[in-house]
Amino acid sequence: MHKPEAIVKPGTPKNFRRLESHELVSLGDYVADEHRGLEPWEGPSGFRADAFIKAMYRRVQRRSTGTKH
Repeated sequence: MHKPEAIVKPGTPKNFRRLESHELVSLGDYVADEHRGLEPWEGPSGFRADAFIKAMYRRVQRRSTGTKH
């Protein structure tokens, strides 16, 4: 099976990660565009990331560095 190649340029923000093949794509994810970088995904949800030709990305959740008491 053909796996999508990462086509995001080196200037891509570090707060994005590529979806793994088994993860489901949902609204709020991003699709890699070879000319424009990352664009919001506005298509259907619920399919596996490896079913799409282009690489799919998701924002990385930031973790709080503070501690709760």
